[in-house]
Amino acid sequence: MSFLDEFPPQPIVALTPELVTSLRKRTQAVLSYLVQTNSISAYFKESGILSDFRNSVKLTEGGGNPETVYEHYLPFVSRFFEQPCRTSAVENLMAPGLPYFIAHSSGTSGGVTKHFPKYRHPEHMSTSTSQTMQASNPTSKHGGKNCIVYSLGYRQVVESLNEDGDVDRRLPVCLMSTGTIRMYNDMAVERDYIYHTIRVPNNSSPLAVSFIPNYKSFLFMHALFALQEPQVELINTMFSTIFRDFCRVIDEQWETLVQCIDTGSIPELEGSGHVRGNLQSFLPPSPKRAAELRKIGRDVDSPGWFTKIWPGLRTVVAISSGPFQTVVPELRHYIGPDVVLQTLGINCSEAFLALAYDHRDPSLYKVVGSDDIIEFLPLDSPEESKYLTQTWNVECKRKYEVVLTTRDGFWRYRLGDVVEVVGFDPRDGQPIIRYLERRNVHIRLANEITTENQLRDAIGSASEPESLGVISEFCVSPDYRQSVPRYCFFVEPQNKIGSSPASTPSKLHTYLQDHNENYRRDSKAGKISTPVVRVLKQGTFGDFREWKIRTTNAGSGQVKVPPVVWDEGTRKWLEEHVVEEYS
Repeated sequence: MSFLDEFPPQPIVALTPELVTSLRKRTQAVLSYLVQTNSISAYFKESGILSDFRNSVKLTEGGGNPETVYEHYLPFVSRFFEQPCRTSAVENLMAPGLPYFIAHSSGTSGGVTKHFPKYRHPEHMSTSTSQTMQASNPTSKHGGKNCIVYSLGYRQVVESLNEDGDVDRRLPVCLMSTGTIRMYNDMAVERDYIYHTIRVPNNSSPLAVSFIPNYKSFLFMHALFALQEPQVELINTMFSTIFRDFCRVIDEQWETLVQCIDTGSIPELEGSGHVRGNLQSFLPPSPKRAAELRKIGRDVDSPGWFTKIWPGLRTVVAISSGPFQTVVPELRHYIGPDVVLQTLGINCSEAFLALAYDHRDPSLYKVVGSDDIIEFLPLDSPEESKYLTQTWNVECKRKYEVVLTTRDGFWRYRLGDVVEVVGFDPRDGQPIIRYLERRNVHIRLANEITTENQLRDAIGSASEPESLGVISEFCVSPDYRQSVPRYCFFVEPQNKIGSSPASTPSKLHTYLQDHNENYRRDSKAGKISTPVVRVLKQGTFGDFREWKIRTTNAGSGQVKVPPVVWDEGTRKWLEEHVVEEYS
């Protein structure tokens, strides 16, 4: 992982024989560990899809078990949610022992929530976790503070009971980020009442803020304690969309926030009552700091406003590539050109896939080769295990779907994420990749298939002052209100819409025709009409995240706007926030 004072070497486009040998040995060592360790698990012993693999371990040679999907694991994972949950039924289920927590997916796209048991592993199999945790909350050399906007809450707690009915372990069901922080710092749920009273010395917010379930209250409190602290150097929100919501809270609630700092008062906000007393003890009246903030003022129109609030601000940690790149212009307006916008890596509920390679290019990631087995399924090949490609055989500029064999007991699991290989790290040969999109996220109204990437590029072509203006966030849904179906682009501008928004539908239509042959054929045949653009009021997608967190009991930190909306509930909710329409 690249830190601010480090500059990694330029990726190479071909591997040397020595690097190929090194990658083979590393992969075989990881595979040997995984088989030796997880072969005692119930899933490994009982799963029908692993029957051939149990007899001949040939994973690194493209043989052995086929790819798996979540449905293969569901009968096993569901044992954690039986009542009562017996230790005898879940111990050694996917990996040795009991998991420390159970990660849940966000279910943002309307799909059923997936659950992934997460186990504690020895240090040599936890390299990605250690590097990510160290980079997420570093200790400043200058005495600066970090604003860590992560949730420590959970959806539920699974109690694993022994034969006498006593609790062996309490397993929080939570976000991957939440569980990783808890496991790394050994933050058992039984001690949460203690954590409510603590503020980590190099952090601006007390830990109690991270236990607030209401998204807007959660962001307000993090903003309040960040503004109280003039020496903030790093703000970590994981996703750029969450940082955008954080920025807008400061923008829209400026006077209230400064007044709270002046008087040392914690407002009564939804979902904060159980920790309000704890938070109050960390907010004494600070008229001096309030006066400094009032002198700076709500200077939102000036680029780099946040560097006036925090002169030492050096880094914002937030994924800003792939589907999150559209909000970057707005973020840059708040933080200015010199603050580094850095990502930690590609982290999902299933595993840590890759770590940031070069902080100067947030779209570059280095595949993790020390903790899990990562294989690549070429997009232009049949979806069969015999076409899986190993790290030493991938090709530059080629696109692949990622397939994982994890330390937590998932075998050749199809992640669904599509990446492009751009090179290799000359130091150890690990592939350097760019994240592109989800494999099966697309919209189809006739015979065409328009991918997430194509939709994002299309909206980028229309995101200019002379048409719609700068678009911060968007999503697409089918529109059947007319006799001929069409794409509906729900868009939220950064500021005001552009000077000629009525031209946007035809620009989107032309772009899609030029870059998608089947879209062009079907549209000219009268099967697809010109898109409709529906402009949302400012703040809508932030409100969407709050709505999804509240209605799905998700943690404050993982809800994303689905690029393609199919479910009726989400579509109707968005329609209620439309302020303009162009077709």
